[in-house]
Amino acid sequence: MGGNPQLISLSFSFLLILSGFRLAAQSVDGIAAIVNDKVITFSEVRRQVEPTERILKESYSGPQLVERIKEARLSALRALIERELIIQNFKKEGYIIPDHVIEERLREIIRTQFEGDRLTMIRTLQANGMTIDQYKEDLKNQIIIQAMRAKNVPSQVVISPYQVERYYQEHIQQFTEDPQVKLWLIFIKKSVPPEDPLDSPSGPAPPDPALQRAQEILFRLKTGEDFAELARQYSEGPKQDAGGDMGWVTRDTLRKEVADVVFSLHPGQLSEVIPTDDGYYIAMVEDVKPAKVQPLSEVRKDIEKTLVQEERQKLQEKWLNKLRAKAFIKMF
Repeated sequence: MGGNPQLISLSFSFLLILSGFRLAAQSVDGIAAIVNDKVITFSEVRRQVEPTERILKESYSGPQLVERIKEARLSALRALIERELIIQNFKKEGYIIPDHVIEERLREIIRTQFEGDRLTMIRTLQANGMTIDQYKEDLKNQIIIQAMRAKNVPSQVVISPYQVERYYQEHIQQFTEDPQVKLWLIFIKKSVPPEDPLDSPSGPAPPDPALQRAQEILFRLKTGEDFAELARQYSEGPKQDAGGDMGWVTRDTLRKEVADVVFSLHPGQLSEVIPTDDGYYIAMVEDVKPAKVQPLSEVRKDIEKTLVQEERQKLQEKWLNKLRAKAFIKMF
């Protein structure tokens, strides 16, 4: 059956005009990516990454912050592309999510997060620039993604004893506990030199009074006085109120000059005075724990859990790669 060519032409022109309006509206926002026939806008990416950016701004600044934000936005865009691929695959397979499922999920959220007050939830959404219908759509998409992952990525993954043993051998350092010492410390700050060079005596620099005080404390310790009591009286370092009791420490928790001495001592042994840039340390090692490798029997369950997560991640990536291969994806 034929149609009126002029009418068809006018209808086609009208569709082009409508399309032009849509593209113009999108261009104001900016197109971040296209996934088949779906446009992902920059505002969607910004909304996705906004909480991460707030955290980054608390920890970084300058060029480093710019680089971290670029990485976060790219990661967010990739996540949105993956989400769109999954949703489109769900629709292509002809699945549907009944409305009552979304309503049940919404009621549960209102009950657990808003003390059953629907109005409070709506006001919270409005404060974040979102309508209830948009929120329901987001809920629906979350349910779709959960359902499709459950369908395509098996939750039960079998890990063989051989895989566990190989992982253990290849990551043995991960299961090695560093040596530790039960440590007591006294710290004496260096004396402040005179600000005016004219006040400084000529000739060789006199001994630092702080060093002399540290040496006197060491002598008193060697003659049997109580370490904790002297630490409470004289220490200017950490754990003064606890008598200098640092508890069990590893090498990486101490500055190198102190660690080198401390980890060469035997249980019950005192160090000599340890000079550093800012003062003088006296250490006593109460006890020592040598490096220890956790046996496989103790860590087997943790390794199995790690391997299951890795295997499920591989299976998910394999599934997503199939979806990517069948899709038109363009990032801008």
